[in-house]
Amino acid sequence: MKPTVPHPQTDNPQRRTFLRGGGLFLAVLATDAMPANHQARAEDGMLSQASVHYQKKPHEGQKCSDCAYFIPGKTPPGTGSCRLVAGTIDPNGWCMRFSS
Repeated sequence: MKPTVPHPQTDNPQRRTFLRGGGLFLAVLATDAMPANHQARAEDGMLSQASVHYQKKPHEGQKCSDCAYFIPGKTPPGTGSCRLVAGTIDPNGWCMRFSS
């Protein structure tokens, strides 16, 4: 019978602790990076105006009042709101989420 020789890579508890901690660190790092890839959301779950590049002027003939997500205000042609974007929305505005 061969004598058992300790294997330095598997019998080292410090190495195992380090590897577990490193995996946790990478998982946390990955989740911190995720919001950069996703649209920023306001507290109420709506998209922020900055995240969709909202502007108060039309873009290439597209404007909020022609968008499927636009909700006209009570006194047209005043400001309205949007089903996706937080805050007041100018009917002549535009954002990247425009949908005809």
